[in-house]
Amino acid sequence: MDHTPIDMQAIRSDFRGEVRLFPLPNLVLFPDGFAPLKVFEKRYVKLIEDASEDDGLVALATLKPGWEADYKGSPPIHPIVCVGKMLRQQQTPTGKYDVLLYGLMRARILEERPTSPYRTARVELLDDRALPVQAEAIAQRMQRALDLVPGRKSVIWEMRRMANQLRGIDAAPGRYADAVANASDLQHEDRYQLLAEQNVLHRLERLIHMLEERAYTGAPHAPDGTDPSLN
Repeated sequence: MDHTPIDMQAIRSDFRGEVRLFPLPNLVLFPDGFAPLKVFEKRYVKLIEDASEDDGLVALATLKPGWEADYKGSPPIHPIVCVGKMLRQQQTPTGKYDVLLYGLMRARILEERPTSPYRTARVELLDDRALPVQAEAIAQRMQRALDLVPGRKSVIWEMRRMANQLRGIDAAPGRYADAVANASDLQHEDRYQLLAEQNVLHRLERLIHMLEERAYTGAPHAPDGTDPSLN
C-alpha cells in the first residue's frame, strides 16, 4: 500500500476537537485498522466531500442496539469512537464514494453538535494507559493473546507493517494490542468493549477472556466487518 506518510504530531496539534461522525451498526474501527466504506446516502456523501476539502478526518461511531427504529434520523451511538483518516475517496459515476478509512486514535464524545445534514461532535482524544511497572505483565498477556489467534499472526504482522509505513515505527504496547484485537474474529459488541478500554493491560485481559471463551465454547466465527454499503 503506497500512501504519503501520516504526520500524527501535526494531526494532533492541529486537531480542533470536533469531528464528523459516520455511524454504523456493526463495525468497530481500531487505531491502525482499515475500514472500506461504500457511501451512498446523500448526507454521508456530503460528509465525505466536506472532509476531503478539510482535514480528511472522519470518526467512525458504533450505533447502540435499537438503531433500526431511527436510522434515518440520529439514533444513539456509543460514546467512544475511532477518529480515522481517509486514505482514498473515489467517486463513482453514480455519485457514490468508495472510501478507505484508516484508524488513527480513540476519542470520547463530549457533546453532539446540532449540525446538518450529518452528525458532528465535540470530542476529547484518548491516550493509551500503560505504566512501566505493567510492562512484564503486558508482554505476557500479549503472548497469550497471540497464542489464541495462531491463524491470524500473519495478518497481525502485515497490519503492523502497513501501520509502520503509514505513521512510523512505534512499539507502544497499545498498538500491538489493537492489532491483535482488530485481527480477531469477535462480534462487534466485544470489539467495542476493547475500543473503549484505555488501559492496555486491561484491554489485553479482556481480549484474552473473549478469545478463550470463544475457543472453549466453539462459537462460530463472526463475519469480517459489516456490510460496507450500509451508511
